[in-house]
Amino acid sequence: MTCFQPQRCLGYNQPRGLQSLVDSCLPLSQYSMTPLIVLAAFATLATSTSVPFGKRTTAASITVTSLTQCPDIAPRSSAAQSVHDLRPDDFSVVMAVGDSITAGALAKGRQITNDTLSEWRGVSFGGGGDNGALTIPNLIKYYSPTLQGGAVGHHGAEGCDAGKSAALLRTSWDPPVDQLDGALSGAYSSNLLHMVKASDYLVPQVEARNISASAFKYLNLQIGTNELCQVCPGSMSPLTPAGADAFEKNVRVAMEYVRTHIPNTVVNVMGQLHVSDIYALTLNQPYCSKIVPLPHVNFECACALLPGLSGDVTRALMDDLQTEFDARLLKIVQDYQRKNYTDFAAIWQPLPVPLAQYPIYALSDVDCFHPSEKFHGVLAAAGWNRLTLNATARTETIKWQDVPTLRCLDEADRISTNGTLDQ
Repeated sequence: MTCFQPQRCLGYNQPRGLQSLVDSCLPLSQYSMTPLIVLAAFATLATSTSVPFGKRTTAASITVTSLTQCPDIAPRSSAAQSVHDLRPDDFSVVMAVGDSITAGALAKGRQITNDTLSEWRGVSFGGGGDNGALTIPNLIKYYSPTLQGGAVGHHGAEGCDAGKSAALLRTSWDPPVDQLDGALSGAYSSNLLHMVKASDYLVPQVEARNISASAFKYLNLQIGTNELCQVCPGSMSPLTPAGADAFEKNVRVAMEYVRTHIPNTVVNVMGQLHVSDIYALTLNQPYCSKIVPLPHVNFECACALLPGLSGDVTRALMDDLQTEFDARLLKIVQDYQRKNYTDFAAIWQPLPVPLAQYPIYALSDVDCFHPSEKFHGVLAAAGWNRLTLNATARTETIKWQDVPTLRCLDEADRISTNGTLDQ
């Protein structure tokens, strides 16, 4: 058996010895590893001027550096009747699914303790709920104080199947930390169903909390990076990357399961990061040689870092597959918008991030691959700022900001659940 079986995912705790990890996952000499697991082997949209604290102006165009600077908004005069009439403060539950990015892997960088290789769930842009962290759940919670589901704290990685050495690994999520963030490091699109289904995580967690079927729920979905990182022939991966057809099917199956088991959910389907840009961003960067003292080495997404002509070809293949994945995700969202269910909706948020132009500290200094906590904040601000905007505005480039600006919520704001049909 090989690591990352499509239907079974497990986790491991830290600290662990090198040999136990090698025994429990893929041998370095045999396979190209997927994000996070290999590391253990190497022990905004808004551009207007920010409003000074306490200044009150018309809410429609206000951007601030903290939502505490925003004008108050009045409660809705009447409750929302369906998922197509929601303001972000109508959500009472937040959930997330994805891979190690959504799990917050390595987000806080090198630590003086043995926590360096942790998943910092509480600062994940799409699933985190740590106090003070800039995350989509926390931004929603500012306007919906009783919101539940955001992950808190950190723990060792919850990665995918380790085969024969499964006894060495944690075999379930850690609900007190993960809350309703079901992401798994190393996950492929084929693992999404495992994250949500009744025998595994999200559905039973929702049931255990006695969350009402009528409560409005937000689900952040972002997947595909691991498939992109296995596209090159030289990766020697035990799994071939999902082609666009398989990728689409996997996402559809998981989303349909959510629709039929967790009603009144809005799924924020987020696109792919431009992973091939890691080559230009990390080239000749001493920042990236702190753990592995070799220049420009990344064992998690080697396809992105091949040198010369072969690297140019491989990165082009990654870009082509990324474009196709995003097209399939948009197609899924459009199909759900045509169906117009009253208790389920999907919205599309691409991630037009010019990563090659970002500062190097946008990446974790552990591996120069996973987003740093600051990058998570940039992604969270962009996701929040675009949540109530139209489909065209959601495609604007996500520019780097050391201190991201945030859009104040307006009383008239609604989440557009049919804006992609004309694209």
